[in-house]
Amino acid sequence: MKEIIFVCTGNTCRSPLAESYANTHVDGHVFNSRGLSVTSGSTNIKSLQIIERESLKMPHLPRQLTDEDTENAVLITMTAGHKNQILMNYPNAIVYTLGELSGEHTDISDPYGGTEEDYEYTYQELRRFIDKVDFKSDIF
Repeated sequence: MKEIIFVCTGNTCRSPLAESYANTHVDGHVFNSRGLSVTSGSTNIKSLQIIERESLKMPHLPRQLTDEDTENAVLITMTAGHKNQILMNYPNAIVYTLGELSGEHTDISDPYGGTEEDYEYTYQELRRFIDKVDFKSDIF
């Protein structure tokens, strides 16, 4: 069983929410998260408020995606742009967008800098998409 890592831009909003939700609601796997351009040492307060309100497991602190991550994990990105950026630098990485794994075929909206309602919308998107992924498939 490979490690599963959710990836977004800064690893402060979307991917920590995805990590927390999946670690709380998906059995049989341990999920982590990373960013492509990490500049903060803490998860966004609006994401943390949702995590606390929903009694989700706390995410790891923001971390940069590493070479080792791309060699040893299945990467699940929030957008097609994130996926393309990873594949440009790591053509052998195993990477999917959350949208394609869920059958939604769309990007997860970025709430960064937005309102609490924006973060709530993104959280509901993540829940809906993650709940549709077959984490028992051969991919994982």
